[in-house]
Amino acid sequence: MKEETVTLFRPVGTKELTLIKVSGFNSFPPRLPEQPIFYPVLNEEYAAQIAR
Repeated sequence: MKEETVTLFRPVGTKELTLIKVSGFNSFPPRLPEQPIFYPVLNEEYAAQIAR
């Protein structure tokens, strides 16, 4: 059975992007205590909209 790849979009800042690069682009860094919810979306336009 072929696995389907799903691209998730999540707005990140410069520090988070650096941590993502360090992971080899394999994972997001742990959430901060004040950011307990990971809210990925399937649409890049919507991700940019909610990041504002």
